[in-house]
Order: sequence, then structure tokens, then C-alpha cells
Amino acid sequence: MSGRGKYRGNRHRNNHQTLSTVAKEVATSLPADSPVLAMFKDAALKLNDRQDRHERLVKLSRDITIESKRIIFLLHSAITEESTEKAVKEANERLQKLIAGPIKSIGLELENHPAYLYSRAVTAGFQEFIEARTFCSLMESKVIISYPEVQKEFQYEVKEGESERIVVTFLPQTDYILGLADLTGELMRKAINSISSGDSQECFHACQVVRELYTGSLGLFGMGKELARKMTVTRNNVGKVEAAVYALRVRGGEAPPLLLLPAKPEWEADPRDDDEGYY
Repeated sequence: MSGRGKYRGNRHRNNHQTLSTVAKEVATSLPADSPVLAMFKDAALKLNDRQDRHERLVKLSRDITIESKRIIFLLHSAITEESTEKAVKEANERLQKLIAGPIKSIGLELENHPAYLYSRAVTAGFQEFIEARTFCSLMESKVIISYPEVQKEFQYEVKEGESERIVVTFLPQTDYILGLADLTGELMRKAINSISSGDSQECFHACQVVRELYTGSLGLFGMGKELARKMTVTRNNVGKVEAAVYALRVRGGEAPPLLLLPAKPEWEADPRDDDEGYY
């Protein structure tokens, strides 16, 4: 009889105890007022509370993402100057509702908890909000709202009886930078749409902004692989806008606006181009 079979038989004949069975026996033998059992119960309550808070934050982030995408679509639907003013006004009102609603709720949820611990739960919503907020400010005043200005909007005065306190919804700088990277895609679409509507100045302005955003992002290192991935998409957006501006400059007086739209380059059909757009 081989040694392997011999040991296998002995293992089944002996009363072999695993770690789980030993732990179960120890847990059942502990008294109800044991400090060790109380410590584990307290840890279980904290883990459950953390999981519940994480799920609430994910839901708030989804609400912010959905509404921000709708605001971006609203801004893209404006063609004439009058419709642009109306769309910007409505977009600002809806952005303020987001700030006073889900974003404020995030600040209240994380008031006494480390914000970085739950950053992955809210980063998608923050990035989409920054994309919509900067796009709206750019259409309104031709200036991109800065990070300190956005962070200032995330400060709230909360009254409880006679006392007042300041609650701040912390916006990570990485989420602001990633939102700006997504903004280049919306500016690219804005530039292409402006050609078909005959607004050449809007196309030139969008091209300059996209170039400056890409140039400024080149100096950022150590921001993580997500920014590196979006930098590739940003470079593609620069190429698309430059192709549109080139066609507008060279053939602007020789062809109707619809023929000035640049042909799709090879890298636009690349499945790795994961620019989510505003749909």
C-alpha cells in the first residue's frame, strides 16, 4: 500500500478539526458578556454601517451623473444666441439644485468620516458634475470655473435649532482634473456642431480651449492611470478639432458648411476610444 493512501486513511479515521470548527466551538463557549465577543460585535456593526453608507453614496453619485449628462445635452441643443442664453440659464438652475440636493447630502454623509475612504463611491458623479459645470461656465462667460470656486460652492450652513455649523462637501482635485479631461470631448462636439450652424468663431474658440487644456495636462504626473487613459482621448479630441478648424480655414469660402465636417480618422473607429460623450 502506498504511503499516500495510508496517510489518507488515517486522516479520515482521526477526528480532524479545521480552523472553522475550532472557531465555532470557541465562539459558542464564550459567555454573553465576554469582552472578545463584544469587540467582534462592535466591529460587525461598524462594517455594516460603512457598507450602508457606501451604498447611499453610490446612489447619490448616480443621481448626480444622470442629471449632469442631461444638463450637458441641454447645452448642446442650443444653436442660436437666444437659445444659448436660455439653455445656460436653465442649466445654472439645475446645477444649483444638484449642489443643494445630492451634493449636499454627500457632505452630510461624510461630515464625520474620512472623505478619501469613500472616494470611489462618488468619483463618477463628481467628474460628470465638473464636466457639466465647467461646460456651462465656458458657454456663459468664456471662462472655465476654477477649483477653489467650485469648492466654495460646496459649503453649506446647516441650522439645528439655535446652533449653526458649516458643512463642506470635499471635492478631490483629481476628480476636478478628470472632469476637465472629459470637457475636451464636449468642446470637440461643440466645435463640430458650430460649423454646421455657421458659427465659425465658436469653433476657433473651442479649438483654442481644447489645446490649452491638453497642454496644461501634459505637465501632470503621478495622477494615476485613469488620467493617463483620458489623456489619450484628449489628444484625439485635439486632433478632431484641429481638423475641423483646418477645413474651415482652407475650404471655408469654397464649400457649404456640411462639406466642411472632417472625415472620420482611423483612430476614431478604434474600440479603445471610450469617450462616453453626453448620451
